[in-house]
Amino acid sequence: MKKLSVILSIFSLILLSSKNLYSQSIGQVKRMSVNFVRLDNESQIGGYIFTDLSNNRELNLTSNQTVSLPGFYEGISLESIEDYANKNLVIDMIYMHHLCNEGSYNYSCLDWVITGIHPEGTPKSTKKIILPKIGKIIDPDGYVNVRSQMNVKSSIVGKLEPMTTEECFYFYRSPDINWFKVDFDYDGVSFKGYIHASRVKIVH
Repeated sequence: MKKLSVILSIFSLILLSSKNLYSQSIGQVKRMSVNFVRLDNESQIGGYIFTDLSNNRELNLTSNQTVSLPGFYEGISLESIEDYANKNLVIDMIYMHHLCNEGSYNYSCLDWVITGIHPEGTPKSTKKIILPKIGKIIDPDGYVNVRSQMNVKSSIVGKLEPMTTEECFYFYRSPDINWFKVDFDYDGVSFKGYIHASRVKIVH
């Protein structure tokens, strides 16, 4: 009986190790060695095609795996990535909830997201990435004002007006739990400010 218990314990440890090896968790980071091939202009949302140097297989990263957040991405500009065709690069990624868009509004996704692309040999970044919350606007007016300060009497610097009731936005925690911080930059419109927590339903 004791021998059987030992065998079962070892088997459980193997299963646990296997699970940890292949599972992903929010905030987990990784670095991949790749060779840039070309832009993907054929799929609906577009993206970037690489060769994964660990197995020589094609790696297609979609445009939805790049996010527009302040201080989030670093390294080679994605607009100039074609200058690095057939060159070895490293891609830094993080597993997170983020916003995707394949139509008229942003919705929540869960996937690996690119935090930087660098020439091979570049050391890993030591900066701490603060992951945003993702939430929906629940104001009965259908939009919410963004204030300059955590005060309902402060000036309005912008507004978040979802295209649908399901559209999501990024939010950050603030020193006051009754307010969320917003750093909005989309389609030529940008502003920073605060939204009262009662007007937001956090999804992730």
